[in-house]
Amino acid sequence: IYMSPSLALIGLCVVPPVSMLAVIYGRFVRGITKQLQDALAESSELAEEKISNIKTVKAFSKEAAECKTYAQRIENLLTLAYKESLAVGSFYGLTGLAGNTIIILVLYYGGGMVATEQLTVGNLTSFLLYAAYVGISIGGLSTFYTELNKGLGAATRLWEIVDRQPAIPVSGGKKPAQRPKGELVLDNVFFTYAEAPLLQGVNLHLQPGRSIALVGRSGCGKSTIASLIMRLYDPDKGRVLLDGVDIKDLDPVWLRSHIGFVSQEPVLFSGTIKENILYGALDEDLDRQLNDRNVPWMAAARTAHLKELVEASTDGFNRQVGARGGQLSGGQKQRVAIARAIVK
Repeated sequence: IYMSPSLALIGLCVVPPVSMLAVIYGRFVRGITKQLQDALAESSELAEEKISNIKTVKAFSKEAAECKTYAQRIENLLTLAYKESLAVGSFYGLTGLAGNTIIILVLYYGGGMVATEQLTVGNLTSFLLYAAYVGISIGGLSTFYTELNKGLGAATRLWEIVDRQPAIPVSGGKKPAQRPKGELVLDNVFFTYAEAPLLQGVNLHLQPGRSIALVGRSGCGKSTIASLIMRLYDPDKGRVLLDGVDIKDLDPVWLRSHIGFVSQEPVLFSGTIKENILYGALDEDLDRQLNDRNVPWMAAARTAHLKELVEASTDGFNRQVGARGGQLSGGQKQRVAIARAIVK
């Protein structure tokens, strides 16, 4: 500036418009990147869901329809990617043009000043070097700003998930020292699924030591009652009591550790039969007790009639069940799940 304030102002006149453009561009790229991440999550979720339920897809001959649906999601994803690429390319081009414009302006006006002897050739050379440095810096800042906003856009979805507060606390509450007796009471319980009322004023008293069966039409809320007892859901109104204590006052982990659960669709994890039976069980020396017929998990396996399944394989309880129990039949998975519930 001290060499020629007027030439310095001419060279820097490009910076304010580029700065304003960068702010507008940053907001746009941040938004489009978030949309891109949302679309990517949706397409991945769709693919995972259909592939994991491929038997159902094949049973209804929906392969072509599902491929078409997935192609539409991918097309939407590509459209957003094109928009992002166009915005990034345009901004890179404009910032590069701005850097070159600074050099051209300095050279043009500086050349005139040299011709009129208002500026020396050495000073003009210095100005050109400074202008080149400014242009390179603008290009570097544009790259950094672009990647920063893309990162912020992608992180927005992640932080939305991280910042979500669970409706039911993960832990915290009373942990009674003694095992519960098992007296369960549903007191005037109301529950709604997505604005569709399901349970309305349900009152139920389950005595410990008795076998109780809930019988009703499909969709009347039998499984929902089981989920409420395990506090996988909270009732909209009313209370669920265990031994006279509202389960909302109990630690959820403690509560569920005293409840055995077998779902309608048994879920097994990749691993051995033994590992699935022992899922969640507290036993610090399982290998040593593997052949001990008196350990609880072995007794549970016998109760669940797993003898035929185990003896059919040379691996015995170390037989692999596959991902989601895919190497077992539906009935076999059910028996393993029953043994797992008994152990718990």
